[in-house]
Amino acid sequence: MRFVSFLSFYLLSIGLVYAQNISFKSFRDYLISASRLDSLEEVERKSKLNPQSSQYLHLLIAIELGKSQRDDSITTEQYNRIVKLATKHKSTLGLAMANYIMGMYHSTWQEEVAYEYMMKARAQFTQQKDTSGIIQCLSWSLRQFTQDDPSYGPFIKKDLLKMNQENFAKLVALSEKSKHVIDRFTYYRTVLNSHPSFSQEITEKQQMEAFKAANEILDKNPHLSFLRKAIYRAAQQGYLNSKKFDKLLELGLKILNHPDIKATYPDYRNVANTYTHLKKYDSVIVYMKEAIRRAKIEDPKNMKALRGMNRRLKNAYFEIGNWKAGIKAYDEYDKYNNLIRDNDRRLAVYEIKEKYSFTEKEAELKRLSLEKQVAESRNQLLQAQYEAEKREAVLKNLALENQATENRTKLLQSQIEVQSKERTLQIAESHKELLFGGLLVALGLIGTILGFSIKLRQTNKKLLELQQGRDKFYTIIAHDLRTPINSLNDMGGLLPHLIQEGKKQELERVIQQIESMRQKTNLLLNNLFEWGKSQYFTPDVAEVRQQVDVVPLLAELHQTYLPIAQSQKIDLLAELPASFVTEIAPKGLLMTVRNLLDNAIKNTAEGGKILIRISSPAVGKTSNDLTITITDTGKGIAPDQLHYLQQVFAGKVKPDVGIHGLGLGMVLIYNFVQKNKTSLSVESEVGKGTSFELNVKG
Repeated sequence: MRFVSFLSFYLLSIGLVYAQNISFKSFRDYLISASRLDSLEEVERKSKLNPQSSQYLHLLIAIELGKSQRDDSITTEQYNRIVKLATKHKSTLGLAMANYIMGMYHSTWQEEVAYEYMMKARAQFTQQKDTSGIIQCLSWSLRQFTQDDPSYGPFIKKDLLKMNQENFAKLVALSEKSKHVIDRFTYYRTVLNSHPSFSQEITEKQQMEAFKAANEILDKNPHLSFLRKAIYRAAQQGYLNSKKFDKLLELGLKILNHPDIKATYPDYRNVANTYTHLKKYDSVIVYMKEAIRRAKIEDPKNMKALRGMNRRLKNAYFEIGNWKAGIKAYDEYDKYNNLIRDNDRRLAVYEIKEKYSFTEKEAELKRLSLEKQVAESRNQLLQAQYEAEKREAVLKNLALENQATENRTKLLQSQIEVQSKERTLQIAESHKELLFGGLLVALGLIGTILGFSIKLRQTNKKLLELQQGRDKFYTIIAHDLRTPINSLNDMGGLLPHLIQEGKKQELERVIQQIESMRQKTNLLLNNLFEWGKSQYFTPDVAEVRQQVDVVPLLAELHQTYLPIAQSQKIDLLAELPASFVTEIAPKGLLMTVRNLLDNAIKNTAEGGKILIRISSPAVGKTSNDLTITITDTGKGIAPDQLHYLQQVFAGKVKPDVGIHGLGLGMVLIYNFVQKNKTSLSVESEVGKGTSFELNVKG
């Protein structure tokens, strides 16, 4: 078992190495590999790849890209490992992928840092002429502009708008030229959440067509199904831009219940935010609490997200008058606010140490100290504000208690109204049930019509097949009868001349040829009859098997073909027992042996021998098992034709007249073998002869 496990992971690792040598030339190659994240992580744990090799570099990039698609985060340590390996192997594409992944990681909480990484990645993808990578960076920039805080990078909002208008035009141009489905998918995704300020020409109809086209790409490419969430989120952003909150809510709930999408905390947060727009604050509280719970598990470091969600939760509680829960949410919001400020100060200190000299550091640290004092003063002010809000909340509670008495009276009136509405709803439900019954009847009628339509289509198909079989049957009759009829016409013209000249020897030879042609024509007509009956017109009917003594049947065939063989100076021998009774279809057996004898005589030269033999049952077979062997010393069968015949009678190839020189007789023999408990084997050597062995189970 240990060897099997090792071998499987070794082969998977070898496959990854092979793919790296051929396929890892662009962003899309990593994206396809990233869809198999679980398998890649298993390979990293159990394979013995060299940690300094280029194969290991590609494995790390694919794993981290896959994690980013699942809203998982990359560590600084992993980023440095990728950069170090990419630098060692002079892989510009590896550096670009590392910067892209880091940009995605910082997108939700450090926009300026994310922007710097994305600009590096875009420059490196451009250097590599990687269209897919450039499109991904452009798409990120356009998506990021639509977030709540669109100010990132060293741009003011006006400059940022101009930049995104240019980026949108570039993305459209590159996507239209690209032949790769992932680039078209990215284009549709960008169209869906495009901000009106830089895509005014995109209509709602075009956005819906883009949503449909993107999902069709994912349906046709199941290995990209992990991108399903991305297209749904893009469609959500489009509805948010157009303020169509009902459709936005419908799409958000679909994401939470879609079988191909693993919902994460941003999805629950988006649903909660939509309910905020619809002013359904009870639902806001339910979904926002679930989003906060999941965020603490999935992305506990994203304090800005946790702060924002607690702020919205606090507002929802205040809107419904739950002051106690709202104050608790406010405490959580304040906690994350302080943590973010402390974290920002630590980040600023780190950047100072990296950028400035010792003297400049001292000055900057003093400035930070002053900022800390200002922050502490601000906290004290916030604390005072918090106390004031608490007092205000107490006063509101008192006011609410006064209103409670008035509400009781209104409640009694409301109960009366509710009872009246319930009666109305009951009447509506009865109407609904009648409508549903009518719908079921209509569906039943539609189903019946469809059933008849399918049955009619099947009947038409069967009639077409029978017509084609009939046409082929007529063609074969014309083709196979033409040769003997032409020969008989030629001999008919020759006979008067020979009789007039008195050439008896030539006349006897012509008469023998006519007799031989008569026998062959009779065999051909029998074959045509059997073939037409068995293959096309009664395909499911087989001859009834019965207890028969096969020795008289074979003896009669021997006597029938003996004159023909003697006329061609061929010895036709028969080694038959006195009797051999077995269960078989007699007409099919006679047809099979007759065609085998005809082929043997046709392919055996003067002085040759043909032997018909019934063998005794072999060891392990019953006494009723029949073995008939027909052996000749003729010219033999060519190797390629022999291999084709062996494939046919082994049941691996279905024969047809004219393929590899196959005659109608062999097709009939194949049909007999397939419909009875029979097998046929053939051995042959060019120049020495051929042997057919027919085995029939009794």
